[in-house]
Amino acid sequence: MKQYPSRMGVGASSILLILVVVSLTLFASLALIQARSDAALTEKTYVSTAAYYDADARAQYMLAAPDDALQNGQVLDSMDGIALQPDGSYVFSVGSSDGHTLRVSLDASGGRCNILSYRYESATEWVSQSTGTLWQGD
Repeated sequence: MKQYPSRMGVGASSILLILVVVSLTLFASLALIQARSDAALTEKTYVSTAAYYDADARAQYMLAAPDDALQNGQVLDSMDGIALQPDGSYVFSVGSSDGHTLRVSLDASGGRCNILSYRYESATEWVSQSTGTLWQGD
């Protein structure tokens, strides 16, 4: 039996196998990096959501007190943590563990409390990092 020479040598198939293994290793490492990033984002979202709902529960608990006080004929100015605004509305804030504040604004007319605003805002002041000027065009 006559042997025919192969067109592709052992070196070419070895190089092809090495390239396949390297590319699979690269894709696996990229998938691992993305999975870790997703896990960190999920944890951050969980902490933020838990802090919001904790602040929300405490705000709802605090909302019951002014409503009861108005039904009993008391004045909201004397209540602890509730401040009268210049426009006649009342406001109180509930702190959160993630650096935010739940600010609730109330209208006490009509013998009961109506919520004017219910905002979850950052407790820190925003500071610009860049003092450069913007390009205005030619």
